[in-house]
Amino acid sequence: MAVCPALKYKNVTPNVFRALQTLAKKKGIDIPGTPSGGFSIQVVGWQVGFQYAWDGKTGLLVLNCVSKPPLLGCSTIKSFADKIVTESGGKLH
Repeated sequence: MAVCPALKYKNVTPNVFRALQTLAKKKGIDIPGTPSGGFSIQVVGWQVGFQYAWDGKTGLLVLNCVSKPPLLGCSTIKSFADKIVTESGGKLH
């Protein structure tokens, strides 16, 4: 169950998805190479869990935050996700 509104990105082609995985790995985040799955990240020192669904044909990536500390706002999580996806070549939906 999502704890924040879904984050949607467009233009996430297979090349952009690979770039996203590479950039994420540099930041200590392991995003699986599958069209859907889950991963966790550290945002301002707190653990945040995500589930994702990616369609390589349409370029749509949907991230759902499924766990976060109560004091960490969804806007902070969105800013972090927006930055890493756009740095990889994805675009806000």
